[in-house]
Amino acid sequence: GWNYIGIILPFFIIGSLILIMNTRELNAMTFGEDRAKHLGVDVQRRKMWILIAGSILTGAAVAVSGTIGFVGLVIPHLVRRIWGPDHRHLLPLSLLVGSGFLILADLVARTIIAPSELPIGVITSLIGAPAFALILLRRRRVGRTDA
Repeated sequence: GWNYIGIILPFFIIGSLILIMNTRELNAMTFGEDRAKHLGVDVQRRKMWILIAGSILTGAAVAVSGTIGFVGLVIPHLVRRIWGPDHRHLLPLSLLVGSGFLILADLVARTIIAPSELPIGVITSLIGAPAFALILLRRRRVGRTDA
């Protein structure tokens, strides 16, 4: 329910701020660690902060909602394909698209076999697992490290 928002809001704000403060460094690191170092990025320090932020956000989300499948893996790849690799746009758009997807998945889970409810993880897995498999297959076929 809504009472969980107060519980995870501080973690969401802290994790999001850390990521937003590192968007330029994330953009530089998409070219590889060596190039990022040449651009003046302290790669090890930034990786540590990005890992901390990701852990904070993931821990808060899982603590409240449980494991809901592949949303955190698939949505950023989809957003990157549509809007491009700039992390200044990728992070907030992934947040919006991911939350929109979860709202839609929740709606489907609540109505598809009404009056019963499917667990939302069933819906997200039905969509997310094939999408993630497609991303991995394309990556392997093309030999790229970005999706």
